[in-house]
Amino acid sequence: MAMDIKPTQTGVTQTPTQKPMQAKAAADLSNRATKTDTVTVTTAAEDLIEMEKQLSSLSNADDARIANIKAQVQAGSFQIDSAKIAEKLIEQETDLL
Repeated sequence: MAMDIKPTQTGVTQTPTQKPMQAKAAADLSNRATKTDTVTVTTAAEDLIEMEKQLSSLSNADDARIANIKAQVQAGSFQIDSAKIAEKLIEQETDLL
């Protein structure tokens, strides 16, 4: 009497050692799924988070200066200092190098 054994994957035969390895791999996957990861935030990180909150609440705009510039622009008397702008651009580029 002849037996017809069909492989689980086409063209691939399993050796007797592969089946236990596959079972162990499946068990490892199920064990990993039940484990949880934990994250610990250091006090330095907590300090940085608190500083960021405080800084985000500060207004970095000088409202009086902005109102003054708006008034000058509307009156047509606002003067652009191109030399000062060029100096600041050069300063920023130098800082990047």
